Amino acid sequence: MFWAMRTGSEPAELSLSAGSLGPTAQAVVYPAKELAPFDVEYVVSDLTLPGHIKLLTTILTTWRSTFRLSRNQTFASLVRDLTFALTPEPREAQHCGEPVQGHHLLETAVDPMLGEISAIYGITSGSVMVIPPRFVVGRQARSAWQPCHLLLEAAQDLPSSLLLVLTGQKGVAVRKLASASEQTDFAKWWTKWQGNGALREFLVRQLGKLSPAGAAVAIDLQTRTPLPVRQIAQSATHPAAEIDLALALDGGLIVGGWMHDPAAMLADIEYLPENGSALSLKPNFHKFPGKVAKREDTPPQQDVTGFVAWLPSVQNLGPPLLQPRFQLRLASGATAPLVPAPPQPFEPSAQRNRILRSVPPQQARPHVFSHILGPALTEVEKKLAATVHIAEVKEFGTTPASPLASIVIPLYRNLDFLRFQFSSMATDPWLVENAEFIFVLDSPEIQDDTEHMLGGLHILHDMSFKLAIMNRNGGYARACNAGASIATGTTIVMLNSDVVPAEHGWLQQLIQPLFDQPKLGAIGPRLLFEDGSLQHGGLYFARDRQGIWLNHHYYKGMPGNYPPALRPREVPGVTGACLITRKDIFDLVGGYTEDYVIGDYEDSDLCLKIRQLGFQIFYEPSIALYHFERRSIRRSADYMRGLASQYNSWLHTQRWDDDITELMALPQEQERTVDLSNVIMTKSERSAA
Repeated sequence: MFWAMRTGSEPAELSLSAGSLGPTAQAVVYPAKELAPFDVEYVVSDLTLPGHIKLLTTILTTWRSTFRLSRNQTFASLVRDLTFALTPEPREAQHCGEPVQGHHLLETAVDPMLGEISAIYGITSGSVMVIPPRFVVGRQARSAWQPCHLLLEAAQDLPSSLLLVLTGQKGVAVRKLASASEQTDFAKWWTKWQGNGALREFLVRQLGKLSPAGAAVAIDLQTRTPLPVRQIAQSATHPAAEIDLALALDGGLIVGGWMHDPAAMLADIEYLPENGSALSLKPNFHKFPGKVAKREDTPPQQDVTGFVAWLPSVQNLGPPLLQPRFQLRLASGATAPLVPAPPQPFEPSAQRNRILRSVPPQQARPHVFSHILGPALTEVEKKLAATVHIAEVKEFGTTPASPLASIVIPLYRNLDFLRFQFSSMATDPWLVENAEFIFVLDSPEIQDDTEHMLGGLHILHDMSFKLAIMNRNGGYARACNAGASIATGTTIVMLNSDVVPAEHGWLQQLIQPLFDQPKLGAIGPRLLFEDGSLQHGGLYFARDRQGIWLNHHYYKGMPGNYPPALRPREVPGVTGACLITRKDIFDLVGGYTEDYVIGDYEDSDLCLKIRQLGFQIFYEPSIALYHFERRSIRRSADYMRGLASQYNSWLHTQRWDDDITELMALPQEQERTVDLSNVIMTKSERSAA
């Protein structure tokens, strides 16, 4: 047993005990008038090599931390002497430049006998510090040594006196900083190492975690010098494969591509992380029939097996890794590399759109959403939401100080019906006097055209309004919530830009029940197609063949004056094309839920949230408006070609299954089951909202 203490000028009497059951001894410690200097050579002269290593590691760990000696100059000098006594001529570590200011990359080599590196210490003339273990060890080279790269943080240049001690399972490695006549340029150094996959992923991951500047450098490294694409070419007898989707997210890795295995030789497809291991893409692996283009001298397409997989991450894979590496493993044990084509998207909306095209809609299944696409889309939507905000609010004229209603109208690309809608509202005396109008532009790329049109309508009709311009396209729910955030009315009206009132006074009649009936939470009118047939007579839910709840409209396609649709009543929900509620209720439930993709099912979700608080949803048929349905959303290729609607219905079911089951078990309108097949065939372009 060893201990250290300062005795002062008088002897100190000590009582040493092993506890109540052990022996006790007395000792006297006399003060030393003068302490002899610590003689390193004498201390280590009779130590074996393992003993010397043990002494050094104990001093670096226990002594340093126990006595808080990290910045003690005398202690640092002692540790340097012990280190040089162990390794008089350390190998050098080359300085490779600063990928990001204040972060230095060092390059050296280590003996494989060192084992897994557990800690790194930096020793200067005045300090002994623990260095965060940011390093990557490459494969063993012909020289039997393994390349090792370390990323060190230092605000200033690294001191020339720096010693590095790498402690491993079977020993230590000591490195000194190589002397350099000039500062190494990292960009120039990178051109030599850019093909090293493990080093590339190490730098990308470490730089991406540092700061926005680090993430930008990581993206630049990959886009400037992408890895060459690696795929297994098609063959009549041998396996073939290609990775065309590989998004490294914080929560995991979503992978997609195709494979062809005519002789049943393929065993697995594996992800290759930087640590040298191989991770199977199973069990979250979904296969489906697919086709790919062949060579020019062969038929245009070949049947293959498409796949999409989700590999959850224990440690964050994290962006901005744009080209994760994979390998195809055969049943024989042989492997072949697979590298996706650059660039894999790193911007959230581009990632979302790529995920939505990863599986043909007809091949989507609930388990694909729950185990593969759902986790990825949830993360990407959350990141997208963090980037969306109102960039600017412009006021045209003076809006009412205390309006009864705030009409929020999201605009997305399609302005075809804006003139008719604006003119109808501007000529309604009650609206002009009692409502404020808030247009929310969710496609800022058409800002000039939108301002020009609205400005002209303002001059023509002298109707005041606000125009909120989003910084980017964020989807229907975020646009509506943004408009609601600047609304000052007692009630709030969510109105699609393709809904045109048929007559004046419509809103006055719709909002009055909200004041007269305290239990009424939201109300919606009768909506008509352009030919006068019924588009919306209230909203209800019905399961599809996979058990997913879908939104349906009562009596859709029937004549506009169909008697059952002319009866006011409570309904499960109303469409967001024209939904009126009190502003306090809208705020209480948190507005529209924003994790539905692009735009769908937010309206029924809102109605269910309002119902959850004990309020009722009402359908009022005495008021009719025209709805030129889905003219804007059809301009979103990502929605029409991808899985957005199916994903949204799955998410909606996951969230509200029990509530909808209970709600739809109550007596509902029996007439909704009327055979509409003949009507629907003549209106084939219409789809349920």
